[in-house]
Amino acid sequence: MKSVISFRAGPPDRTPDSRRSAKARTWLLVIACALGPPAAANGEAVVYSSIPAVDCVVNPHRVVDVASPVAGVIETLHVERSQPVAAGQVIAQLEASVERANVELARYRAAVQSEIGLGRVNMNFDERRKERIDSLLQTEGVSRENADQVEREAQLSRWKLKQARELLDIRRLELRRAEEQLRQKSILAPFDGFVLDTFKHEGEHVEEQPILRLAQLDPLVVEAIVPMENFGAVRTGMLAEIRPEVLVEEKLVGQVTAVDLIGDTASNTFGVKLSMPNPDNRIPAGLKCIVKFIDQPTPAMIAAAAAAQTDARVSEGQVERASEDPATGHRAPVSKVATSALAAESGAVTAADQAPASNAEIPPPQPQSPDGHGATQRLARVIPPETAPVAPVTKKTPGSYMVLIEQAATDEATRALIGRLRQAGVRDLQEFDHGANKGTISLGVYRTRAAAIKRQQDLAGLGFSPVIVERDR
Repeated sequence: MKSVISFRAGPPDRTPDSRRSAKARTWLLVIACALGPPAAANGEAVVYSSIPAVDCVVNPHRVVDVASPVAGVIETLHVERSQPVAAGQVIAQLEASVERANVELARYRAAVQSEIGLGRVNMNFDERRKERIDSLLQTEGVSRENADQVEREAQLSRWKLKQARELLDIRRLELRRAEEQLRQKSILAPFDGFVLDTFKHEGEHVEEQPILRLAQLDPLVVEAIVPMENFGAVRTGMLAEIRPEVLVEEKLVGQVTAVDLIGDTASNTFGVKLSMPNPDNRIPAGLKCIVKFIDQPTPAMIAAAAAAQTDARVSEGQVERASEDPATGHRAPVSKVATSALAAESGAVTAADQAPASNAEIPPPQPQSPDGHGATQRLARVIPPETAPVAPVTKKTPGSYMVLIEQAATDEATRALIGRLRQAGVRDLQEFDHGANKGTISLGVYRTRAAAIKRQQDLAGLGFSPVIVERDR
């Protein structure tokens, strides 16, 4: 019985619940002593620490109340209680008809180039006029005052053209702001987890109140209370064996991630925090357990702990880490930056590539057809996934390629489709509610046909049916 008593931590409690709990722990430890210490495949045995086994509790890694960054009315709540969610999934949609209208207005204003064309015509005329006046001035065929006036008008024309280009840049920034305001109406899941509870429902107004509560169950956090006389013996990075009370056959391994530097005076104890991997969410949170620290783990335990720690860093980094986007100067998730880098390597056209530079030659807008659609868009040609690349139908040269997918029959089904696309890793989505591509969702624009077909095949492998549309120069 000495081995059993040595595993007890703290003074005995005489309450009925504590006696039942103590009895369960005693049986658990008796079984552990009968089985003996676990041995590795190569014959090496685990060497436990002299620290007595202590009680612990298994908790979720984190529990957060998800709220909206802006006030609004919930239009659709896409999740329910106990439903699993993925990082980046749309879990709630606020009513955003005004924001969509603002995006359409800003997009139209950002496409207006008549001011630049007018400024270019005036500048060319004033430049030619200045050249003629300069030639006459050399033969004294015109007064100096007239030459200065023409010089002034030529300079004003150049500055007006520059002003028109700067206004176009401002309108593009306004479009970006409108798109961000529209994006704020979609509430995304910050990490992979489960819905614990929903506080708001469709039709309710939200401002500062949380909409729902999420919990992350991989990895799990184990909170243990250790007697103060063992302070210094528990170190960060130390491995420990965790035995849940309701899962007697399970012997789990956790790693110490934090040790409290301030103890509790009343109980003469200090807290220890451990991290325990929970693949496939097999172990539920909210369990009582017993933790036994290990002085010399087996090589297999060390390798498993290192692999779990690496997986946790990768999982956390994809959701939480941020890096500065060199194209915009803003902080963006690493997953978004990595997606942009992969798109650049595959030939995808970024927003900066699609927008002409402020001092670049901007082509005039395409003539509109009687139905209001652009002539270039009406000549677009759809390439289904099973069709091999062929020569364009028209004599125009393809300038870029869009990967599109059809919207669903209802708005709710479309929102669900967008959620599945985001879950599959597609981030740059754009819905077309008018024009030649009305009723579709853009999944990316690419410079080369090969890059577009590669994107199409990747999405087809995920269960989607995208098509490719040529955009003529």
